[in-house]
Amino acid sequence: MPNPPLVRSVRLAVVLLGALTCGSAAAGNTFQLDGLLAVYDTPSPCLSVAVRVYEGGQLKSQVAVLPTGKVSPVGKNAPLPRFEKGKTYNLQATCLGKDKTFQNSELTFKADGHTVMLAFTKAGFQFRRGGLAY
Repeated sequence: MPNPPLVRSVRLAVVLLGALTCGSAAAGNTFQLDGLLAVYDTPSPCLSVAVRVYEGGQLKSQVAVLPTGKVSPVGKNAPLPRFEKGKTYNLQATCLGKDKTFQNSELTFKADGHTVMLAFTKAGFQFRRGGLAY
């Protein structure tokens, strides 16, 4: 029997958080949840979502977000997005599907200590704020 979408989302979030925690501990860093998370709600037509992160109008990073929960920097030695409390960010995202690009979305926010999630949905994807605090 297939898992309900909520169970899959929670399971992926736990796996992703575990991977982030282990990666930080292995690197000897203090774990902080201050970046972009991927959440798998339902099967999505997006094979990946290209996200450009701007801080104060300046491009800071570009990533490819996959339905598996992987957030990969685009470019050699490119940084993963990190959000600093009190700063304003703009995320511009494009769903890359099998046959075409069909959805664009944008989110502007002032970092306040809550995560930014990119949720894969049956219609494509959506940004969500709130949830876990960093």
